[in-house]
Amino acid sequence: MARPLEFDKDVAINAAMEQFWREGYEASSIQKLLDTMGINRGSLYSSFGDKESLFKTVLSRYEQMIDQHASSTLLTIEDPLEAIYQFLTVRYQKSSKKQIANGCLLFNSLNELSHTEPKLARLAAKKQNELEKMIAARMKDAQKMGLISMTTDCNHIASFLLVVMGGLTVRSKQNPDKKEIMSIISTAMKAVA
Repeated sequence: MARPLEFDKDVAINAAMEQFWREGYEASSIQKLLDTMGINRGSLYSSFGDKESLFKTVLSRYEQMIDQHASSTLLTIEDPLEAIYQFLTVRYQKSSKKQIANGCLLFNSLNELSHTEPKLARLAAKKQNELEKMIAARMKDAQKMGLISMTTDCNHIASFLLVVMGGLTVRSKQNPDKKEIMSIISTAMKAVA
């Protein structure tokens, strides 16, 4: 008969997410993960499998957070340009400097793992591609509403905004200044509207 779990799995996943987010996949040793999660090696392997499996679980949890954020901004705000702006800014408005300095787990993972763990990088890229499609769809809504020119390449604009997001991830690690970040996002939105 298997022993019942002696820890809260959700708490452990969130702790692992913070560890991966803060230090990255490679720097997050099994021991660091165990210490952060407050569990022993046997619990890690029986509940999550190996480090790669744990990372996939963490990435899935992070993607759920992104989906909730997109649902409350990008997909529900009527004005598509305002929806995109809110999608880009709300995270920074609600985060501490320390959280901002961690960047975005998707972008961090793509940057770190593209050459060393391409399978894991592809998982992060898949969600990034979904976000790009959502932004492009909202830009097409803006065209239909007469908010932007019908000649605007909405896919190109969505790619541009994803590059801005990636750049903000790097910039925020150097200087997690909310005012500067908001100014950069405003400048990017002016460029596309």
